[in-house]
Amino acid sequence: MLSRLRKSLVLLAKLAVTAALLWWVVSGVRWHDYVVTAAGRPLRVLEARGDRLRVAEDPGPRWRRRSDFQSLQGQIVRPGMAGVLGRLQIPLCLLAAAILAGQLTLMGVRWWYLMRFQSLTVSLPAAIRLMFVGHFFNFFLPGSTGGDVIRAYLVTKRTDSRTVAVATVLLDRFAGLAGMAFLAGVMTLATWGSPQTRRAALAVAVTVAIIVVAGLVLFSRRVGKLLRLDALLDRLPRRENFQTAIRTLRLLPRSPRTAAVVAAMTLAVHLLLAGGIACLGGALGLSVPVRLYFLFVPVIYILAAVPVSIGGLGVVEGMYVVFFAQPAGGEASAVVALSLLARFLPMLLSLPGLVFWLSERGARRRAAEAKGDAT
Repeated sequence: MLSRLRKSLVLLAKLAVTAALLWWVVSGVRWHDYVVTAAGRPLRVLEARGDRLRVAEDPGPRWRRRSDFQSLQGQIVRPGMAGVLGRLQIPLCLLAAAILAGQLTLMGVRWWYLMRFQSLTVSLPAAIRLMFVGHFFNFFLPGSTGGDVIRAYLVTKRTDSRTVAVATVLLDRFAGLAGMAFLAGVMTLATWGSPQTRRAALAVAVTVAIIVVAGLVLFSRRVGKLLRLDALLDRLPRRENFQTAIRTLRLLPRSPRTAAVVAAMTLAVHLLLAGGIACLGGALGLSVPVRLYFLFVPVIYILAAVPVSIGGLGVVEGMYVVFFAQPAGGEASAVVALSLLARFLPMLLSLPGLVFWLSERGARRRAAEAKGDAT
């Protein structure tokens, strides 16, 4: 009873945080193109003719000169979300979709490689299909790791080494987070002179520190022994499963070649993610330097992994605004449009996962019926 109440309270708290973050993001969005007066008052732009703009004012619309309004990054008329989406460049958007689909497929290849290293006999096509299934449920289950649970459940149906199979899902998730932290750290050092970099430096430093500490605890026997990790596992129920999982995780550092291949694929995964988002920014006409996508995108999705809202809603969109808005050359309404595309395009690409999930359920049901008929 207490456990159910606690879960309900946690869910309500996440809903409240999600609503508050989304309200904060939406409150800074303007649907129509607008200008800002010298006094800081925003006015909707109704029409533009050369140096003159027709704006909505009381008691009625009037024509005014562009010089009457503030400039942002040399731009007088600031884009609203409708204008930004209306000027969307479809070819760049399709290129972004192809890049992000390739990124998701490569994630499936990396997971298959980790399972093969652990001698699990799961085929490459099956691993890619299950990755798409997990990606789909990451969007449609509360929290950002619901898809990992589904992946772990489905992969255990394909192998006898269930604990090892689950451990590969955890290892794949950790590799992804470590890769994002590494890319963000490298880009922070490479762009240290930029004022935008300092906005992300603290988040990058904290993230890298957490990943390093977690890696040492999980993969180093000496650190685990120093922290009495084995003694802690001995006191847990089903301790044999936890001990098997830890042994599985610690195999990877003992194979430098395998670790190097996994690291290379992980870096490629995150370069594709940032590159795909950069294409979306270009499709929307954002004047954001490309290098900043490779710095900010990993930081945003690392922060989104913290389970403070439902599916990262509000967190992702808010971080896009914080990092990509005016100081980085963007404008809040256009940046929110980018964050929405960055959410809905991967969601659209995840729909094959629903097909794979339904076919998986259908195959299991037919197998169970056939088994029942045989008996």
